[in-house]
Amino acid sequence: MLERSFTVDVLKVVAAQFIVWHHFSAYGPMADTMTLIWPHLMEWLYRYARLAVQVFLVVGGYLAAQSVMHKPIQNPLVSIAKRYLRLVPFYAFALALISLAVAVSRNTIHADWLPSEPTLLQFLAHGLLLHDIFGFEALSSGAWYVAIDFQLYALLILLCYTLQTKTNQRLSIAVALLCVASVWQFNRVDELDIWAIYFFAAYGLGVLAAWAKRSAFETKVFWLTALLVVGALWVEYRTRLSLALLTAVWLVIKPKGLVHWTPLKRVVHRLSNSAYVLFLTHFGVIVLFSDMWNKSYFYDPSMALALTTFAWLCCVAMGLFLHEKAEVPMHHWVSQKTKQFFLRLAR
Repeated sequence: MLERSFTVDVLKVVAAQFIVWHHFSAYGPMADTMTLIWPHLMEWLYRYARLAVQVFLVVGGYLAAQSVMHKPIQNPLVSIAKRYLRLVPFYAFALALISLAVAVSRNTIHADWLPSEPTLLQFLAHGLLLHDIFGFEALSSGAWYVAIDFQLYALLILLCYTLQTKTNQRLSIAVALLCVASVWQFNRVDELDIWAIYFFAAYGLGVLAAWAKRSAFETKVFWLTALLVVGALWVEYRTRLSLALLTAVWLVIKPKGLVHWTPLKRVVHRLSNSAYVLFLTHFGVIVLFSDMWNKSYFYDPSMALALTTFAWLCCVAMGLFLHEKAEVPMHHWVSQKTKQFFLRLAR
């Protein structure tokens, strides 16, 4: 399990860095300046680096499936509420920090990508993970993913609660059918990208990958689902789903190695743990460095690349720092305060 965890850690770390660089290529005056010299690189980062989100979706499904693999769901509302409280406290804190960064930089950044001044109702909609559904402008580049992750997890929990048995064959088939339906139909409708069903194609592959080695039956379910995904890609090719399929297949066929921790693995593990914080906070760093660039009147593309690289390192460092000093303490505090309440609900 430790070796498999390292594989997941590597996927999370690499995907997180690609997403950060995609946003550096999409937002800010430094991106515009770098495009003058490296147009093909910036175009690649803008068009393809964002596909790393598919890796997060597959890994998210994989880890969620592992968490429910060996224990039945007694109370789905408790499981869903715990997930909400796992995601939202730091998410709200990050949105507050980003809103502050935006407020500080508003006078120097005049661009469409900068969020408008948030209203109380808009912030509340974000806190309830309903901002896209109600049509509110996103306060951060990563806000949509948190809402989708919560929807996907809630859907998986409800499936597990409804269909779980001793063999779990019905559950695996249901997840596979929903995954195939998403691939063949729902994932092809762009208007559905605010709902879990649109992304269940990738998330479901991650779930099935985690369950594939639980039994021979579930292994067959995974490979049959993968074959149907290939068929859907032959009908309408989508690069994002190809990456999701490759990620899921790798998680299934990756052989176990020697179980031992090295300094490199410990570093990767820490970066992996902080990936959620990095995902939520890096937009604020982009805003502040864009403000700095505008005030400094820099024009040199090499300076833009150097400053962007430094900003990226600041994003990673801040992710590590806030994970240890803010996210983990928040999670422990919330867990302690709600422990007795959830125990009463579970009875």
